[in-house]
Amino acid sequence: MKTYDSPDHYVHPYAPCRKLTFSAPFMWLKKGWQDFRSAPWHSLAYGLIFAAMGYLLIYFSWNRENDLLILALLVGFLLIGPALAFGLYDISQELELKHTPTFRHERRKAFREMGHELMLAFLLGSVFFILAIVVSMVVDISVSSSQLAVGAAVPISTTVSLSLAIIFAALFFCASTFGLPMILDKDVNASTAIMSSLHAVWCNKSVIALWALMILGLTLIGFATALIGLVVVVPLIGYATWHAYRETIITK
Repeated sequence: MKTYDSPDHYVHPYAPCRKLTFSAPFMWLKKGWQDFRSAPWHSLAYGLIFAAMGYLLIYFSWNRENDLLILALLVGFLLIGPALAFGLYDISQELELKHTPTFRHERRKAFREMGHELMLAFLLGSVFFILAIVVSMVVDISVSSSQLAVGAAVPISTTVSLSLAIIFAALFFCASTFGLPMILDKDVNASTAIMSSLHAVWCNKSVIALWALMILGLTLIGFATALIGLVVVVPLIGYATWHAYRETIITK
């Protein structure tokens, strides 16, 4: 389907995409590792920031019982995370253009696209809160009618929270995996980026599912090493995501 008549003028609310093969995610990681080796100090700097944010979330999760504080930190991570990811995408783009990456250029690029990025975060955050309200209402009805929560082996609030987190993580992944790099590359609005990403994920469900499992596996390795592995894993995934976008979304 023809969805736009020039790289920067979309007729339909999403860009077209290519069909991917199962070898694609492995190639994205290979190219991501090449970018990591080409800009090691930049990569480690971003990795350390993400690891520090992970330690902060774990600290408050284990030592505080204030759910609102933890929720505020998660929302903050939702807003700050994409900005840091923009820096990684910019590094890959600069290397692709045979330029030398600089923190100044990465910062300027991130601030330039901050409006679209915040709108994307706002849209996804709104969906998250709507889901939370709907699930809470359903749980209240279920508990009042069956009174099974007291005797449950796993507290129903824990089950609901975990389910909600999984749903939101899947939604965020599908909407941002191609959407964020597209915002940086083409300066499109948040809705176009989200629709393009969702469309590409839908057209390549099996391959993207494999890619999601690979990301999950790498992330678990990062957590299994007391978050030290995230210093390498996060930049690697960020660079690979850029190459995934470049190979999947048709922009010209």
